Amino acid sequence: MDIEMFGKLSDAFGPSGFEEDVIRTIADYCKEFDVENDAMNNLYVRMPGTEKDSRPVIQLDAHLDACGFMVQNIQDNGCLGIIMLGGFHLTSLPAHAVWIRTRSGKMVHGIICAKPVHFMTTAERSSQTLEIEKMYVDVGATSREEVENVFGIHIGDPMMPDVTFEYDAEHEICFGKAFDNRAGCACIVDTMKQLEKEQASLAVNVVGAFAAQEEVGTRGAVVTSQIVKPDLAIVFEGSPSDDFFISAGQAQGCMKKGVQIRILETDARAKKKQIHAAHLVDEHIQFLACIFLGYVQRLNLNLIRCCPLQVFESRLPSAGYSDLPSIQ
Repeated sequence: MDIEMFGKLSDAFGPSGFEEDVIRTIADYCKEFDVENDAMNNLYVRMPGTEKDSRPVIQLDAHLDACGFMVQNIQDNGCLGIIMLGGFHLTSLPAHAVWIRTRSGKMVHGIICAKPVHFMTTAERSSQTLEIEKMYVDVGATSREEVENVFGIHIGDPMMPDVTFEYDAEHEICFGKAFDNRAGCACIVDTMKQLEKEQASLAVNVVGAFAAQEEVGTRGAVVTSQIVKPDLAIVFEGSPSDDFFISAGQAQGCMKKGVQIRILETDARAKKKQIHAAHLVDEHIQFLACIFLGYVQRLNLNLIRCCPLQVFESRLPSAGYSDLPSIQ
């Protein structure tokens, strides 16, 4: 795995619906492939010279976007009301820094705030309940006019956590944001590069499909599955580890234990040798056979996360790399 590439993908600005920076980063690493994106910000990476390929199609799927925020309102005192794009746990938000991208492309620094403890009632102090409607982002402005005219921030501007990727080489641990699912994106790029060396001998045509807006309703994957029309999809996804709060015998996602292969979800079920996952399925259009590979990470859906390098190195056998030539 190219750690530098993974770091750039993790750092890229790309909340749901605003994935342009992630697309550009992936495209920069895929210059030897045929690359295109659609109006929805889905990205397709194809082996060169396969436009009229008749082999069965294997889609490697991951989503580009990450949980983030959007400016919902601007208060008279200069504070920004926010809504979430995706599903952060509210208790992890207060006191974290964010970057807001204005319409001109300028990045503005802010801090997620809640009511200071000094002004809380007794009931509020004892409660662990938080509401996004009572949180705001402070950029240092003192009026709505200053926010709009000096900082250039407007309603609808996106924002992401201010987290910079770090790699602990001694312990081979990655720290950063958006591992769900920039980890999957990095693995697809790496897998495509390795398969490209022997694509002529493969019995299948491998297509990388990077979907937009997964965190707000798996919207992009519905489109990519219709464009690629695969015979089988391998889904690369960031998965939360549960080994730090329950026993090892119960845990289903463990650090440094390799890739998680899911066989049952609330919207997925295993049948014989195939895993049918709703991640790529619009049930009103088709039912697509999938294999689901989870890249286990701790602190999933927190603003900062960690995962071991080892989980990336174990992906190719799990993805069926050695078996791809024999897939029918």
